[in-house]
Amino acid sequence: MISYPQYLQFSPYFAQQDIEKEESRLKFFKSFDELPQKIKDLLTSMVTAEKIMNIGQIFGLDEFDTEAIALAVRKIATGEIFVGDAANFIVNETELPYEQTKTLVGSIVSEIFPPALDEIKKVQSAKFPQRPETAPNTSRQPEPVQPGNPNVINLRNRQN
Repeated sequence: MISYPQYLQFSPYFAQQDIEKEESRLKFFKSFDELPQKIKDLLTSMVTAEKIMNIGQIFGLDEFDTEAIALAVRKIATGEIFVGDAANFIVNETELPYEQTKTLVGSIVSEIFPPALDEIKKVQSAKFPQRPETAPNTSRQPEPVQPGNPNVINLRNRQN
């Protein structure tokens, strides 16, 4: 169980409220009112704040970088940033290596978003319709094998 001050610091709803510009904060409050209830619950949940804190500990982040993760969760869930751009956002906020932030985003999607995943996918699709992959945690089909390439062994249609 986390403490109330930890909740205020690591909750996506309250993330960086002490340094966020007033106009950005007001914009968030207006958009929050229009969000589906499951996303509102996710952003205000003590469980979410605790999971963010745990992810920060797993990745060896200090409290400021962990708070930046809470901000990233909020911005993805509200559609302010595209989930595919989350790793770059986190790199800019924390200066962590890009490869580490990609893994961190995977942890966010798999550990934090499940209670509201369908709603987050809808928000992402509505805000970023032009993006090729608008939903978190989607899978891609494998590329077709190029016939005639001597460096490729086709194991799909292998006959024994």
